[in-house]
Amino acid sequence: ATFLVRWVRHNNPTDILEPSCGDGVFFKPLADLIPAAHVTGFEIDPAEAKKASRAARQAGLREAGIRSDDFLGWAVAALQDGSAHFDAVLGNPPFIRYQYLPPLFQARAETIFSALGCKFTKHTNAWVPFILASFALLRPGGRLAMVVPAEIIHVTHAQSLRSHLGANASRLVVIDPEELWFEGTLQGAVLLMVEKKAHPDEHA
Repeated sequence: ATFLVRWVRHNNPTDILEPSCGDGVFFKPLADLIPAAHVTGFEIDPAEAKKASRAARQAGLREAGIRSDDFLGWAVAALQDGSAHFDAVLGNPPFIRYQYLPPLFQARAETIFSALGCKFTKHTNAWVPFILASFALLRPGGRLAMVVPAEIIHVTHAQSLRSHLGANASRLVVIDPEELWFEGTLQGAVLLMVEKKAHPDEHA
């Protein structure tokens, strides 16, 4: 978390999005490294959202708003009205296969793909629309840094995400440890770090 916060700090971000904040693991490094930032966090589980709010207070984040809400639902509306834009995005999005998502979440995921002109497949995973929506809500030149499944590198259902990032990013870095970072899981993870183009015609 500290490493990723250091990376997004490059452009002195003021408004930071954490679309799946859980119990608030990013808040202490944010308070230490970007203390003046305004942080908007989403956590659909009310109990975890309360933990995140407490973690933000204990860390000393003066400007943190934690919403116990579905990020994808909020993102659909935000993308439509174009009113919400962030300087940086941090997070560890949920890893849930499409077929295990409730119908409403499935519909919202498909809407995100459609809004961004990305090819949709029902083989997708929840982390893919989370990244697509988060990246779309970045201001030009903003940075996204997330812990994501290692499969982002090769799975077919993430091809539209890879293509979208490749077309709209000026910098894209994936750090693969080639080992399991999180005990008790069988899911390999990598660090995804993306900088959005400052201008549409900028070359990566």
